[in-house]
Amino acid sequence: MKTNRVISSFAGLTATLAVAASLAGCSILYPNWGTTAKPGDSASASASASASASPSTSPSSTPTPTIAQAKAQISLLDSGVDVTGGNVYAVGEVTNVVEDGGICTLTFIGAGKTKTVSGTAEVNATDTQCHPLQIPLAGLPKGAGLITISYESPTHKGTSAAVAVTIP
Repeated sequence: MKTNRVISSFAGLTATLAVAASLAGCSILYPNWGTTAKPGDSASASASASASASPSTSPSSTPTPTIAQAKAQISLLDSGVDVTGGNVYAVGEVTNVVEDGGICTLTFIGAGKTKTVSGTAEVNATDTQCHPLQIPLAGLPKGAGLITISYESPTHKGTSAAVAVTIP
């Protein structure tokens, strides 16, 4: 009889612990339960009320601090001359930065002429991707040239290694 009571108590305790563990697992597996934030939302809080600016009679004596931009490492994933499409193209990535809001610029230099085109960059799982960039062949000098992709954001700046292209 005493053995049945111990087994019954042990079974009850086991069931209680199993229920508690399964309910606690919800917060472990999904720690943001009940939040309205989405995975891509910024972690910084935004103020819902904005302060109204009032004119100041004294000029500010504190200079605005400048933030040094860290070096961005850019890799060209694909580049070349598309004669059929009529453009020089490049696709690049910033391998040491994971952020939105930067600008990628494709630069062509050849026969003393420089042409550029810019586009936005967007965050990827492990880096920042430059959208495909194209410069029309019309107006580019024939012969050898070099292309680079540069990236600039408020926090990072850099340029890829130059790649040789030949304009037909």
